[in-house]
Amino acid sequence: MFQDLSYEARMRREHHGFTLAVALTLALLVLLFPASRRVVSQTDQVDEYIQVEMKKRKIPGLALVVIKNGEVVMMKGYGLANLDHDVPVTPDTAFELASVTKQFTATAIMLLVEEGKVKLDDPIREHLPNSPGQWKEIRVRHLLTHTAGLPSNENSWKSLYIEGGRLNYTTAQLFESATKDPISFEPGERYQYSDVGYFLLGMIIEKASGQRYRDFLTERFFKPLGMKSSSVEDQWAILKGRAAGYTLRNGQLVNNRRVVQVELPSHYGVYSSVRDLAKWEIALASGKVVKESSLTAMWTPAKLNSGSSTQYGFGWGLISRGGNRMIQHIGITGTEYTRYPDHKLTVIVLTNLGGSKAQGVNSWGLVEGGIARSFIPELLPK
Repeated sequence: MFQDLSYEARMRREHHGFTLAVALTLALLVLLFPASRRVVSQTDQVDEYIQVEMKKRKIPGLALVVIKNGEVVMMKGYGLANLDHDVPVTPDTAFELASVTKQFTATAIMLLVEEGKVKLDDPIREHLPNSPGQWKEIRVRHLLTHTAGLPSNENSWKSLYIEGGRLNYTTAQLFESATKDPISFEPGERYQYSDVGYFLLGMIIEKASGQRYRDFLTERFFKPLGMKSSSVEDQWAILKGRAAGYTLRNGQLVNNRRVVQVELPSHYGVYSSVRDLAKWEIALASGKVVKESSLTAMWTPAKLNSGSSTQYGFGWGLISRGGNRMIQHIGITGTEYTRYPDHKLTVIVLTNLGGSKAQGVNSWGLVEGGIARSFIPELLPK
């Protein structure tokens, strides 16, 4: 329905090897072109690479932005946002971000922490007094880091399906259903990706701020940063420039039927464009959205009760490629947002080819990695 694949499962798919032909081409370009001439060759190379990958993966439309040293060095749309009407993708096309939304929810929590309205170690029952007894040890921090013991996406909101699926779900309905699902382990024992946790964070944002989640994001993030193509999902609304969603069925493109209306989609519901996300990234990285100390907390691996670390912070996956740190999240609708902090490089790729567990569809992986390798030679395979 509105659930996402686990971050771990998607990241396993992301780590495929880069094709030898493209790797040799990249290596040759690095040797032949000096740094002053390399940006032009890099963008040309990315163009060719994207076109090859879109054809191979059957991606209808794609938008990307590359940010280096706080400046946009490439921003472009490819293919079609809507196959029915032959509408091209532009940098202002609004894509459904799916789980890339989680960074907005986590950042909203950190803003409330800075304002003294929420504490990371608050028991969530302080903000959600109707929480069941089995949640009494869960802290806000546990929700942010997927260590609360809440059920995995495959095992959550079970009671909603007893009488069949619906097209509309209120916050009260989702909350009541979540309270009936048994927890998997004691908070802090291990990591388990769970959309329920980020739904509950949305409820905490609304309770602590006195605003609806969608209004909070609009007033505190989207409007101040001039993110004109960004909004929180509303299936009833007419959204200018919205990309239609697709997936593959038996190898053929079909409409991706994500039509459920959730009153509080804080775990998946932001729509945005690469132009807007470039504004967000530059402001976020420069400390203009939340303080640097908040960013440090968000981008630090969570600690378990045992003292070991996970590969997740607050709304971000924290991994590495070839020894290079990556701060990343991806979404089941075909979205990737990856930061390489040591190289001051960010690559954001939005597509409208969504994943499907049943069909094994995966539009992520080499798309972001191939682009990053054009700008970071160290990522080239030996």
